[in-house]
Amino acid sequence: MNWACYSADGAQAAGNSNISSGPGVMSIDMYMADDGNDTTLGHRRWILSNSLGPIGAGSTSQMSCLWVIGGNGSAGKAFTPWPPAGLVPIQAFSASFVPLDKTGWSIQSDSINLANAQVTVTDGGTSRPMTVTTLLGGYGSSQAIRMVPNGWTTQAGHTYTVTVTGASQPISYNVEVIDCP
Repeated sequence: MNWACYSADGAQAAGNSNISSGPGVMSIDMYMADDGNDTTLGHRRWILSNSLGPIGAGSTSQMSCLWVIGGNGSAGKAFTPWPPAGLVPIQAFSASFVPLDKTGWSIQSDSINLANAQVTVTDGGTSRPMTVTTLLGGYGSSQAIRMVPNGWTTQAGHTYTVTVTGASQPISYNVEVIDCP
């Protein structure tokens, strides 16, 4: 409160935002990779939250914030994976300074209990091992898991089938990775 440019509105915005030491667009890539948040992937999960919206964004050439907490959106999705089902550019896996295969894929839900989830990822019938971690709740969703490729990297031209068992509802979807030069 004793900062020269302090305002109550600014304090509220900072308390409800993902905050980055980079400019706006670059920061979205950083939030989605979410390096350093291995137990929550909280920046990503707030962006993908069923309750997201409305949002606010502010940026200078060196700092930015994205208001994501406390929204009243109502997407109503049973689960949200990242990368999402369907066509996904390989460029999304390396958009940040840290590859998505290092920080991990994720699935989040407000209605499916993922505490005992077991994940199988296959590529053309070949199993691709993943290290699965249950994430802390309350970061844009009540339940979430992180899945880090173990000994392999995502490749363009491949379709990965993700199957989750052991959850309160089975989950299955395909991620078709394409190259968008």
